[in-house]
Amino acid sequence: MSTIAAPVARATGVVSAQVPPGRCAALVDCDVHPVMGSGHSLLPYLDGYWRAQLEAQMVPTYEPSYHPPRSPIAQRPEARTDSDGRAATRVEDLVADVFTGDTDFAVLNCLYGVQQVHQPRREAAHAQALNDWIAAEWLDQDDRLRASIVVPMSSPDVAVAEIERRAGEDRFCQVLLLGQSELLYGRRMHWPIWEAAERAGLPVALHIGGVFRQAPTSVGWPSTYLEWYVGQQANLEAQLCSIVSEGVFQKFPGTKIVVSEVGFNWLPPFLWKFDKLWKSYRQDVPWLDERPSDVIRRHVRFTTAPSDGAEQPGELDRIVDRMGSDELLVYSSDYPHRHRSGPGSITAGTSNPGLRERVLRTNAFNLYGLTVDDDSSAQERSQS
Repeated sequence: MSTIAAPVARATGVVSAQVPPGRCAALVDCDVHPVMGSGHSLLPYLDGYWRAQLEAQMVPTYEPSYHPPRSPIAQRPEARTDSDGRAATRVEDLVADVFTGDTDFAVLNCLYGVQQVHQPRREAAHAQALNDWIAAEWLDQDDRLRASIVVPMSSPDVAVAEIERRAGEDRFCQVLLLGQSELLYGRRMHWPIWEAAERAGLPVALHIGGVFRQAPTSVGWPSTYLEWYVGQQANLEAQLCSIVSEGVFQKFPGTKIVVSEVGFNWLPPFLWKFDKLWKSYRQDVPWLDERPSDVIRRHVRFTTAPSDGAEQPGELDRIVDRMGSDELLVYSSDYPHRHRSGPGSITAGTSNPGLRERVLRTNAFNLYGLTVDDDSSAQERSQS
């Protein structure tokens, strides 16, 4: 087991920009995907009724097909695999692949599609079982792993119950919502989720994916994976616009959001347009009494994979300058998915050591309230 200490607190706001005195730096990977190899893995974590229901259905899998199977983006070639050639289905493979170099924490976002179960009670039971599976089969195996609470999306009160069930465990460090929902997340129907996350001091991750209860674009169904993946950016833009415009941050000022696996190069023009139109329509949202871009800079973070060219020399500096803040980006590898640039290449986009420190460590420390042992304590335990 690792000698890295568990977090001692959760951050509900941005804290010091520096790693606390007496603590050693650590790299935080904010988007890693464990894969459930078979629906049979859920059976031990379901009660008798739902286990029998799943067995009667011949144990179907709810693994989402967000990427074409065996496609280059679905799995990086160097990843360790199981006997079926699939990466990230075993904790030992994921740990060996992710915890290389300086990586000391990894946040697991399990995308197993329990949210696509269109029967509310079944969805709730499967979400609970999935979180229990993550805790037992992954978090219990390595204390450097953290995870998102997967919540059912058909009923906010059930989602709140699952947040409250797991919120007391430091190993669950955020709540996971998918980018495509039936109703935009700013709508009052979803406010109990924001309230529960704020009360627990948990950020909310908005990750690409969806419940697929309607077309994944505003104008209908795409016919190719390419269209679907490109269109995810529009979904996340709509969610941010809704959350800011509907006053979620005014009502729940401790709210933090992590936008995952949709890139970030699109953010500067989005912020510019949001601000420009807010000036014309601000009478429609009187509670929004400051520029939307300032609200987003204070409350929202974005993972770095895919890096969308920011790994080129000087490009990260340029994008961060256009964003207007060096606090918005948190490092992610998006393991086991493969993008054009390597997992750690984002730092090649800047020669500024302070910016590298923020992207790799400090911003995530502030977001999740992480701490690690100082060097002397770690050395003493490693020798004991």
